[in-house]
Amino acid sequence: LKVMSELTASIRELPVLPDDSALLLGQYLSALGILSPEEEEDLHVRMMRGAVERGHRSIVFKPHPTAPARYSRALETEAARLGVELTVIDLPVLAEVLFERSRPGLVVGCFSTALFTASAFYGLPVARIGTGPLLDRLTPYQNSNRVPVVLADGLIPDLEGGKGEKTLPANTLDGLLDALSYTMQPQIHPPLRGAAERYLSKHLAPRTKRYFRRKRLTALGLPGGLPERLAFMPRNSTARRVVRRARALRKAVQR
Repeated sequence: LKVMSELTASIRELPVLPDDSALLLGQYLSALGILSPEEEEDLHVRMMRGAVERGHRSIVFKPHPTAPARYSRALETEAARLGVELTVIDLPVLAEVLFERSRPGLVVGCFSTALFTASAFYGLPVARIGTGPLLDRLTPYQNSNRVPVVLADGLIPDLEGGKGEKTLPANTLDGLLDALSYTMQPQIHPPLRGAAERYLSKHLAPRTKRYFRRKRLTALGLPGGLPERLAFMPRNSTARRVVRRARALRKAVQR
């Protein structure tokens, strides 16, 4: 915080932002191939709508420095429709500078690390949006973005309500990360298998199932894989080949 304060003090041209505004964080996910440009535009619009539904009439958008200008224009159109004030920050500054300088009333993003610094270091309310679909789209499964997406989904409240979902208990996070690490990189983290089995046996529920692909759990012979009666088998390559052949045959018959 001391370092960030010194950095903030060195920036003179930052505009004065409205009090109690909602700060929307852009990440330019389409550049990573996770979303299409149109989907990312829609995500920003949903951020604005969610913030307005929470009572915010002043919206600040901080786009990714390399994001196209049309993202801002889509929000300008929506702001005019909703009758709210929109400020676009077109300076290449860190989000933390805005946290300290303007103290927004709400910070909204997808899985930006700035959501965590806003909450943990600056005590600001935060909300996430759009993490669910990303968990299915991230490829390969061991994509390193999976970890921050899971953490954002599990620890930060959903802007759109999340059907009453609660954030995950803090005392389960070590187990979650162990299980996630093992399923993503079993060759690198073989000692984590026991921890993964314990977590999945105890905590795999509707709230956490989306963090693990069933096909992955089956291939690794972990709790939650299918078929359950064969979950103990795929600990060796031969058993895994048998399971794969059986599933392929079943799909062929269904066709």
